[in-house]
Amino acid sequence: MAEIQTPSSTVEAEKIGLLGRFWRGRIWYGTEWYITTLGGLILIAMILMTIFAPWLAPFDPNAFIGAQFTPPGWGKQTLLARSGEAPDISLDNLAGVMIGVQRNRNGANLAKELHAQGKRYQTQEDLLAALLDGEVDLIFVDQKLTEEILAHYEGLEIVAEGLGRNYPLGTDNLGRDIVSRLIWGARTVLGVALTSALFSSVIGITLGLISGFVSGVLDRVLSLVMDSIYSFPGLLLAIAMVVMLGPGLINVAIAVSVIYVPTFFRVVRGQVFSIKEELYVEAARSLGAKPLTILTRYIFPNVIPSVVVVFSLNVADAILTEAGLSFVGLGLPPDVPDWGYDLSKGQSFLVAGQWWPITFPGIMITLVAAGFSLLGEGLSEILNPRLVKG
Repeated sequence: MAEIQTPSSTVEAEKIGLLGRFWRGRIWYGTEWYITTLGGLILIAMILMTIFAPWLAPFDPNAFIGAQFTPPGWGKQTLLARSGEAPDISLDNLAGVMIGVQRNRNGANLAKELHAQGKRYQTQEDLLAALLDGEVDLIFVDQKLTEEILAHYEGLEIVAEGLGRNYPLGTDNLGRDIVSRLIWGARTVLGVALTSALFSSVIGITLGLISGFVSGVLDRVLSLVMDSIYSFPGLLLAIAMVVMLGPGLINVAIAVSVIYVPTFFRVVRGQVFSIKEELYVEAARSLGAKPLTILTRYIFPNVIPSVVVVFSLNVADAILTEAGLSFVGLGLPPDVPDWGYDLSKGQSFLVAGQWWPITFPGIMITLVAAGFSLLGEGLSEILNPRLVKG
């Protein structure tokens, strides 16, 4: 009996794994593959950040662990003494040692943690003068300024460097670590955006399927309601809903979801109108298939590609809407880390030169929104019927 010969192309295709097929997508889809991949990588990074937030965040996002407005990369302290007069001390416990610190700087917090007897001074010049005049035994200064201080003030020596904490992205107006707030804020923002998109998709898809399939009076009524909702500016409608529902993650998600129900409804309804006239749907109907079976097994699967694209784009818009609500003070409670809230508070201090409290939350909002937008735009091309590039 002759053996059946398998075409070599089929054998090669079977040997290609999932990663191989994914890598070949750059040839099949071209630019759209790179756009989708970039958006997907951004979202994967953000999702991992939300999952591992308790382990990635160096501090409690609501803890006042540093001085106000510590610049990015600052925080470490240097302990200075008069040349030749450095006391023999243990850095683990400075109890009884008179240490000079500057008000509202990290040295004051560090002296307290080391149980030292701290004496506060208003300016750095007053602090250095106190050390040179013998009012204090030691002083804490920012490590970033050590070289400059030693160059301008003679008769000083370094006792220890690299003490205390370092804040890679600085601290805010309350001394909270910005890195920790960004990491925990990702969980809040993605939670609200994904929840709102999920709510709106479930309601919008269900109503769109029913409206497009049944048609008639029900379709006209639902279309009128959705058009009425769609006519309102999205942010204003969300503000009105939040005012009625009150603060809270679920309430904000519900308020944001109302905006996007008409979008899902319109897309699904239009798809159903065209799909229900296809021959395979007519064949199923002629064979006695029930309306629910036709709707769930023949129509809904063909709507899914469009829904995936709309879902991705709506999540991106929901992130911006949630940030807008928090910016105007109608978002989540203040004790919940949120990028929009930090953006609102940070803009008040921008004119004073503290640019980092507003810059980094703004970058994160832009990055995540761009990730979902890129994913949605790429999927809209990939999922549409098209010729495969050779």
